[in-house]
Amino acid sequence: MKELLRFLGGVAGLVAKHMSRRKPAPSPPARTIKADTDHIKAPSPAVTLPKPPVAKRGRRALVVGVDFGTSTTKVICNESREETFEVFRWNESSGIDSALLPSTLCISDGALHFGKKFANSSAAWIRSIKLCMLCARNNRICRCQNAIAENGLVRLPGVADPIRVDLIAAMFLAWVFRKVEDFLVERFSNDDLMIVWNVGCPMDHLDAAKSKEAWEQVVGTAMELRQDASNPTPLTFLTKAAEVFEDFYVPLESERSYAVQPEGLAAVKAFLESPQAAASKSYAIVDVGAGTTEISFFFNGLIMSEGGITRPSYLADSTKAIGGGKIDMELSEAWGCTLDEARARKESGRTTLPNLDTIQEIKSQYRRTCMLILKENKLKAPNDKHFDLFVIGGSGRLAELRAVVEGEPLAGGFSRDQTRVLEPPKGLRSRGEFAKDYDLLANACGLASAIGWQYYPPKDVCAMAATVVGVRDDRDELYPK
Repeated sequence: MKELLRFLGGVAGLVAKHMSRRKPAPSPPARTIKADTDHIKAPSPAVTLPKPPVAKRGRRALVVGVDFGTSTTKVICNESREETFEVFRWNESSGIDSALLPSTLCISDGALHFGKKFANSSAAWIRSIKLCMLCARNNRICRCQNAIAENGLVRLPGVADPIRVDLIAAMFLAWVFRKVEDFLVERFSNDDLMIVWNVGCPMDHLDAAKSKEAWEQVVGTAMELRQDASNPTPLTFLTKAAEVFEDFYVPLESERSYAVQPEGLAAVKAFLESPQAAASKSYAIVDVGAGTTEISFFFNGLIMSEGGITRPSYLADSTKAIGGGKIDMELSEAWGCTLDEARARKESGRTTLPNLDTIQEIKSQYRRTCMLILKENKLKAPNDKHFDLFVIGGSGRLAELRAVVEGEPLAGGFSRDQTRVLEPPKGLRSRGEFAKDYDLLANACGLASAIGWQYYPPKDVCAMAATVVGVRDDRDELYPK
């Protein structure tokens, strides 16, 4: 039995050894099952759309002239690339009405409302923010005739302490800057803008009243507040505005984008932008506004010492706090009526005006300003003393005032050749729409005319040497250098 078992074990071992040497049988091929997918469309290859080109942002320089007037504020923008001027419109009306923003303040419902037309109501009003500023610097001219403003201080309903009107003016201008800047950013949305702001100030070139620094604080504060400006402005904003105003210091001119410029010089710049500026001649501009009168004499012609370029030589100027507002007060007293009634009769042109002290004061200012040229011997040649006269401004439209100024004889051989109407620049958009009322926009246009103002102020115009007997004068040498 053992032998049988040993035999079977040997056979099994041989079989196993034989089986281990054989190649494994190949696996049967995998069965392929074809799915019924004929009704399914193959996906389209992905379509790559070209990326839209990135618009390259340009750079655009703009000069904004802000004529902060006694009765209304006007703004003109100068696009230097296209050499065009554009009147900023405050409302949807047409013509000059769209360009005039009343320089007013109305206090109602716990807020300050700027630029509203005066209306007889229970609300408290300041009918001229700028006139209140002038009153603060010269109490004798105070004629606001309202219960909340006197001598440059404003007592607002619901506010315990009086507020300087300079702060109110800064808040008003901050809203003006905000409105204009928003318009320009939207208009030129594809450009990075460099905006230079020129704001008119009632001062002569010497700043005899020492008012420029105060005006720069007002304008600078307005620039700081413009991002938060609104209209109406809640009274609660006064606290922040007062803090900014008190802490503000005026940076160097190279460190800021705004400047305060003499209003009289703005009128000269407006003339230089007009088509009338080609002639080499002496000129006088009498700008009679509602609150101030600026008078400028200048010579526009070739400067031989600078290669024959044309540049104005500013011969003399003056600023006085008289104008249409004071005329209205005189008429109100003479006619026995209210200020509004007197103003309406005056503007209608149907009533002959009586002899007014204000008009006589403007005539005297005109004569004295011319005398400054003679006193300092700025002009000597007889031909250079012949000048053309421009009378601009809202109150400059009075026929009686124009007749008095035109008929005033001037000393020293000065002679008016003609009185001319100031024309708008050819680059003014909607020129025909505003041409007949350009005298109201001239200062704003002049302020917007240039970033840098190149002119000779009176202090830099040298006096002429005395004539040598027997030697004929060379006319070129007589021009202000």
